[in-house]
Amino acid sequence: MKRKFYFWEECMNLREVKALCKLNHPNIVKLKEVVRENNELFFIFEYMEHNLYQIMKEQQRPFSEGEIRSFMSQMLQGLVHMHGNGYFHRDLKPENLLVTKDFLKIADFGLAREVLSMPPYTEYVSTRWYRAPEVLLQSSYYTPAIDMWAVGAILAELFTLSPIFPGESEIDQLYKICCVLGAPDWTSFPEATNISRLINISYSEISPTNLSDIMPNASSEAVDLISQLCSWDPLRRPTAEQALQHPFFNVDVHVPHPLLCDPLELRLNNMRTKPNLELNLWDFGTEPDDCFLGLTLAVKPSASNLESDL
Repeated sequence: MKRKFYFWEECMNLREVKALCKLNHPNIVKLKEVVRENNELFFIFEYMEHNLYQIMKEQQRPFSEGEIRSFMSQMLQGLVHMHGNGYFHRDLKPENLLVTKDFLKIADFGLAREVLSMPPYTEYVSTRWYRAPEVLLQSSYYTPAIDMWAVGAILAELFTLSPIFPGESEIDQLYKICCVLGAPDWTSFPEATNISRLINISYSEISPTNLSDIMPNASSEAVDLISQLCSWDPLRRPTAEQALQHPFFNVDVHVPHPLLCDPLELRLNNMRTKPNLELNLWDFGTEPDDCFLGLTLAVKPSASNLESDL
């Protein structure tokens, strides 16, 4: 990271570190270690071979619906855990979905926020093409539903291998969304008044495009799920848990087994003796939410502890 960190407390107060310490799930990338050297901070994550953007870019043929279903099921399972533990990501996009041997993990929690944190939130979040309308309309009171909009945009992109809303600016992004979904009921967006006056453009005449025409290779179930996820109204979007119950997933879904853990990590998890503290600057506590992942930021096992466990 570019900024300087002079104390470990600063490192531990980073939102990304807090989130990754709490979120321990097979479909969320694992933070292995945090290193502070010369007041610079380095994150060490588990190794993943690709991101979904790279895979789509190199794809020579359309994904099968089974492949798409597997990717989406894994992403949604990660989001169920994330949202259920009080976080939303705010920057979901193909580059932040890491893949190794068809196993997918959500990464990059630099913009993650706690669901119960007090709004207003930051206006500028997420990459433009996957940004929910309420964020584009400068609302600072959004919810985890912004993640679900991004899920819908990513699902559509897996069928087309190109972004469904490729806006070149925030205003053009709204226009691209209107071209696909049609104009919304602007009264549902009180924030839209100011931005409409600012750009002096009315989108009220734009009619929606049939999603089946955009994605002819998608099943009716897939099209229906995308239309629900990419709803103008955030209250109409399904949660991650509800999305997994959609008929699109009502078939046998192949979800790869989690990658094998590092042998050292397994050994540490099974250690009976407490590892030696190298930096005893804070107390992680003993709450159920605390996971060993957070402990690795401050603890390194001694050689004697490892030998005693052999």
